Amino acid sequence: MNTMKYPIKEVNIKTIPENRILGIGISRNQKVLCKESIKQYGLVMPIVTVEKPSGGLMVLKGDNKLSVLKEMDVDKAEVFVTSIQTSADIGKAILLLSSLQKELNHISEGLILREILKFGQYNQKQLAEQLMKSEAWISKRLSLAERLNDNVSAMVLDRVLCPSVAQNIARIPKDRQHTFAMKVYANNIPKSVVERLVCAYGNKNTPDALKEEIINNPLNAIENINTTGVKNIGNKADDDVKFQGSLRLLLKVVADLEASFASWEKEKLQKYSALLRAVEASLTRFLALVHQGAVSLGKSSASQGGDANGSC
Repeated sequence: MNTMKYPIKEVNIKTIPENRILGIGISRNQKVLCKESIKQYGLVMPIVTVEKPSGGLMVLKGDNKLSVLKEMDVDKAEVFVTSIQTSADIGKAILLLSSLQKELNHISEGLILREILKFGQYNQKQLAEQLMKSEAWISKRLSLAERLNDNVSAMVLDRVLCPSVAQNIARIPKDRQHTFAMKVYANNIPKSVVERLVCAYGNKNTPDALKEEIINNPLNAIENINTTGVKNIGNKADDDVKFQGSLRLLLKVVADLEASFASWEKEKLQKYSALLRAVEASLTRFLALVHQGAVSLGKSSASQGGDANGSC
């Protein structure tokens, strides 16, 4: 009976470069879960590498684990090592293994296909045959990837930007994407908020001024966007009711936030520092508008829209 053994070696993992193609579909949550798993159980599933003809190793499977081990400052680990003789074989191995990844969104798939095509060993028809997909499927995924600004694509490949967020960003004009993506990254704006901002940008009723704010100051822009996507404009029939309701809501939100500030520790509040600065700037502008309008606030009165605690 023939026995096949895995070629396992202990290697210095810091010398193994991370594989940008395999890293495309890795989310932050997957990375956190991988780190917790390694801490608790060790390296249950080993990293798979290939020894290149020119020397050195390249990851074929387990790039997430490799990245986490480097972050944990681990020096050595046991990995599977196999040998491939030509660059064409390397391209094929990457293609086949990357196709096994689960939960990739369409942008991720398109970027992987585009990177593989750069090897020059496959055309779209050959890729379709290898993946058992239609040529139309390949074209659609590549088209999605091509909608991304090159700088935004690089952010995804470098794991600075989540692919699912990039898929939303691809819906705005290509020349505005990088500025917006950098703001999203700098302010750690979640996917759900990015989606609302992008929808508002694409809404035909959105004023140009708000579109500019979406690109250059998304945290402030989100305040002007309601749950339907964009602030209602031009409906003045119930302005007084909306204005009074907004003030009541503001009072309630401030009261809730004051309770959080009273009970939360400083360290817990610190992680919201960027958002708090945006709130501070917004409230400063709001108070300036109040004073600009020469509004004499005087004493609180029930006849001026209800009592000061915002009760209905």
